[in-house]
Amino acid sequence: MAKKKIKEEVKFRCRDCANSYDWHDKAHDGHLILCRCNLDAKTDFGRWCKFLSDPACEHFKIRPKES
Repeated sequence: MAKKKIKEEVKFRCRDCANSYDWHDKAHDGHLILCRCNLDAKTDFGRWCKFLSDPACEHFKIRPKES
């Protein structure tokens, strides 16, 4: 019997962050899946892409709502 993984509940993701930019690469259903962040050391400060669905990092800043 396979054990089910319990995923930790994440409140915010990179797509919710004001620091994410250059959203690109569409999935099959048309939504964007990748972004860049100048503040994330894991992505070499914007040199590499990260998923918009990644959990928010310590530099998280809430993205203002569009009117």
